[in-house]
Amino acid sequence: MRYELLLADADGTLFNFHAGEKIALTAALTAFGLPTDDDTAALYSRVNCGHWERLERGETTQERLRVERFVDFLAELRRRGAPVPEVDAAALADRFVTELGRQHVPMRGAEAFLRRVSPKMPVYLVTNGIAAVQRSRFENSELRGYLRELLISEELGHFKPDPFMVLEAMRRAGITDRRRAVLLGDSVTADIGAALNAGVDSILFTDGRPAPPACGATYVARTLTEAADLLLAR
Repeated sequence: MRYELLLADADGTLFNFHAGEKIALTAALTAFGLPTDDDTAALYSRVNCGHWERLERGETTQERLRVERFVDFLAELRRRGAPVPEVDAAALADRFVTELGRQHVPMRGAEAFLRRVSPKMPVYLVTNGIAAVQRSRFENSELRGYLRELLISEELGHFKPDPFMVLEAMRRAGITDRRRAVLLGDSVTADIGAALNAGVDSILFTDGRPAPPACGATYVARTLTEAADLLLAR
């Protein structure tokens, strides 16, 4: 077998972040008397994605992102003329983080994937995320027993595509040969970028979508079953 360590992304790879986020966002907005329709959810998603992209480029910090995404979201709601009561963005952010920490919806096929792969190689989660959210979610997830360690960007002070988490996971696993590690993730910029920067192989998980051209990944898997086949065939 070629690989001795699997580094797996969390959201969009093993965990259905969007399903959990929708539940958490609805609960948080309802608690503050804010609209919860699809257009409002789409607006939050757009604003939130913009802040995470800035984080990946090193233009903000996770501490600032946590609240500033809601500052911008509330401002945009008001600009659109939505009836928005006076809401403290930090309090809304705290409520959202609490609600999100309760969500641990797995991706389709995630448990079957881990059941196949984890006996063959340790699985280390490497995630860009807010530590309080990620730790709460993973400790209560049915996937937890398959995961050897959890490395979170906020705790380590480095965010993918910075290669630090990849290299730190390898150090903890005792892997010195970079050819023995592989990273599985759904983000070309964060996950595949981190793998390229660390000099390890990568699998881009597309969840049924076509891969973007010149994505930089070593392999592409449309399903987690395909990803397991790739890992176990080598």
